[in-house]
Amino acid sequence: MSIGFVLFCIAPATAYTRVAKRHLKAHFPDRSDQVWRSVLKRQSRLVPDRPSYCAGVSLVIRYLEWNCALYRTLQEYGISQAKAVLLIETIMSDVYRPVPAFMFKLSRLRSANRETRVKWILGMVTRHFLPSPPFCYQHYPSETGVAFDVTLCPFADFFKEQGVPELTEPTAGNLDYVMAQEWGVELIRTQTIADGAARCDFRWNIPASD
Repeated sequence: MSIGFVLFCIAPATAYTRVAKRHLKAHFPDRSDQVWRSVLKRQSRLVPDRPSYCAGVSLVIRYLEWNCALYRTLQEYGISQAKAVLLIETIMSDVYRPVPAFMFKLSRLRSANRETRVKWILGMVTRHFLPSPPFCYQHYPSETGVAFDVTLCPFADFFKEQGVPELTEPTAGNLDYVMAQEWGVELIRTQTIADGAARCDFRWNIPASD
């Protein structure tokens, strides 16, 4: 089993810290520990008001707290908003990537067919890991893969409440593209709640053959 997958699920602080500190050393070679202590202080202040959701959503919210804390801290230390967003997007992608990679490997026990595997994983995610509620899904028939819309998103709500809606798409929504890449499929999304739309549209196009 992937160590990255295990850490993501059972030790989020460790998973995030080990990746974030590696990137921070590249940007703050002499002050990375100081910067990280500031991140820790900011994140600890978010914990008492953490929203209560199911286990899967609550787990992801913990990572979003780290994103918020790091975002504010980076700007405090002179990093521009645009560069801070890009850095956190990179960190979050690195932290998360072992999860869809391991899920896809595990799905091989279900089937050798890519379409069957992807549909099985997405079904598990939307039913059990990120269920409705607090998400709200509308599913549609699709001849090329899987199609659904999200009309309620607790992640977008969280970032909006924290006053940093600009973090929603790059540090949470773009993780869906990490999934698509790891599974060898195409994700098309033309609108998002974070950008002011009424829904996020997910169209997972799966190759006809492997």
